[in-house]
Amino acid sequence: MFNRKEVKEIILKKWIFPDFSNKLTWLVGGAGVTILLTPTPLKQLFYNWLVDTFNLNSGEHYTLAELQSSTADYWLGFGVILLALIHNIGYRFFIYKENKLAHIEKQELIEVDKRLFTEFLELLPSDGLDVKLLEEHDFGNSHHGKEVKALDTFVHTWNNAQKQFLDTELEQKRSNFITKSRHFIYTLANRSYAIGNGDIFSCVPDAYRNAWDWPPHVDEQIRELNDLGTELFDLHRDLILTARQKLKC
Repeated sequence: MFNRKEVKEIILKKWIFPDFSNKLTWLVGGAGVTILLTPTPLKQLFYNWLVDTFNLNSGEHYTLAELQSSTADYWLGFGVILLALIHNIGYRFFIYKENKLAHIEKQELIEVDKRLFTEFLELLPSDGLDVKLLEEHDFGNSHHGKEVKALDTFVHTWNNAQKQFLDTELEQKRSNFITKSRHFIYTLANRSYAIGNGDIFSCVPDAYRNAWDWPPHVDEQIRELNDLGTELFDLHRDLILTARQKLKC
């Protein structure tokens, strides 16, 4: 049930330095101390009260002469205190084992999230083309289609239960990131125009691509894409830092 290391740790910490946070331990231990410290005459009065109240010993009252040595009381007091300590040890054994099982379960949940986080990093690493595009690119300039391929894959394949983190905070950040990613990919697709027959795209319409000044609505579209890209980069960075902190990886 317990290995040698666990038994040694609990005995040292809970027997030599017992924990009296348990109310029952306090109650039983207090009763033992009370027995040790209560003067003999008071004990006699208490015994007589018991006789009167519960008709113990056929109603016959004790007298001081009839009381024998109080050694038995001392043994009783020490016995009750020992019982309190034993109960405390058993209680702490139970708490220790319960905490250990909870820790093991928590570690198993962390391992599940670690594997999922590894998948996320393989698809969208911080130094990947997609993340660098979000961080550095000005959408007033052209971009290559492959620079958003991983982000598009993420949007279409990570929106299901198998790709959800078990940790509440991580899942909230993942959900927010995928929602913003979907909006970014949709907006970029609607604002992008192919240049020739290749995979190069521009967010500036053909009619204004080589112009010195763009109409206000084009400036606004470019500004919106740049802002979305910056916001998405910050969310990606925050998700990674939070995951590394929580998962210790």
